[in-house]
Amino acid sequence: MAMDANVEEDEAFSELDNRQGSVEEDMPEENVDETAVSESTFDLTLPATHSYLGHNLEELRGRTILDDGIYMNLPLLVKQSVMLFPGQTLPMTVFDPQTIDMLTACIRNNRTLGVVCLGYDKMVPIGTTAEIYECVYEDPEQGFRLKAKGRQRFKILRVIIQGYDKISANVKILPEIILGPPFWDERLASLDHLRIRPRTEEDFKKQEKIENLDATVTPWPAWVYRQYDPLRLSLKIRQHLQFIESRGSSIPEEPTDLSFWVAQNLLLDDNERIVLLNYDCAISRLQREIKYLEDDKIFVCCDCDSFIGRQSKMFPMSKEGPQGTYCNPAGIIHETVTLYHAQGLTLSRNPPSIEYTWFPGYAWTVAMCENCGAHMGWKFTAVRNDLKPRSFWGLIRKSLKNKDK
Repeated sequence: MAMDANVEEDEAFSELDNRQGSVEEDMPEENVDETAVSESTFDLTLPATHSYLGHNLEELRGRTILDDGIYMNLPLLVKQSVMLFPGQTLPMTVFDPQTIDMLTACIRNNRTLGVVCLGYDKMVPIGTTAEIYECVYEDPEQGFRLKAKGRQRFKILRVIIQGYDKISANVKILPEIILGPPFWDERLASLDHLRIRPRTEEDFKKQEKIENLDATVTPWPAWVYRQYDPLRLSLKIRQHLQFIESRGSSIPEEPTDLSFWVAQNLLLDDNERIVLLNYDCAISRLQREIKYLEDDKIFVCCDCDSFIGRQSKMFPMSKEGPQGTYCNPAGIIHETVTLYHAQGLTLSRNPPSIEYTWFPGYAWTVAMCENCGAHMGWKFTAVRNDLKPRSFWGLIRKSLKNKDK
């Protein structure tokens, strides 16, 4: 952490040393080089457990899958600038009694609620069902703590408001359209013995000869169809994500799961996320996401446009990817992207804290924009000598925006 070496901070680090092991005597550099990131010793499975919520959460068994296209009533959880995608984990701490009543009723029923983003004072008409899989409510001061998993997209047909903060909606569960290889229905069956499921760029090149023959009996040349091949699109996405995948993140291979993973982990604004959530097919999502990944995006402060970092400096500190959803003790949800290099930030002079840390073994310090003072996120610094990287940045998605070069 880039902090002045004064008495107060020396005492803070001594306290950390006594509580959780030794800390390097020299303050860590403000940024971490790429080699240190690739040699990470941190267990990426730890943040995904959200252990800061406590270890006494009750596991709820079973899984609810709703039929595609059905109409039903769902209790809604409406959150400012929080958009859930299928497969994404949502941790929460809730103190509001009416919301707690709603969650308790959900658990008695099918453990499923709807999560909808509130953007620009208007509820987004599309959302994702969330299934509660762990929860505990013992002490009102600690709140109702839970973990939920995003499952299926839905469209809001009618909102029903019953008193303060008690919202439900009549919704339609949206189907996910799965399309296979674009030549499959018109393929030449005589060539089936030559076909393979391509996984590498070399495999796709071998298949192109067969696809060119398939295309002779169709209205369009083969290159047109290749633009709609979900496996080929997935390979392009994974090639763009090599700077993340090489650092230990588990990137899905299946096109639908990959399309939702990218939507969850790219630093996108609410409008871009809404577009991706509206698509009913992985092909459309992957095509749009490739455009987001073609250039190394520049991240700037949302309030003053000061340069903060780059997309290529993102790296995973969780097995779920470089951007995760976490909540603080007050119940505020933060979508946080981790970077090993950032600039234009200044740190609070408060001592680094290990309380409620999202990354076990790391102490956090509040980070603000050096130019305008806006809260941007946190600097995390290792409190044990065996942890690498020694430090990194966890920045709030809604505090950053992309800016064209």
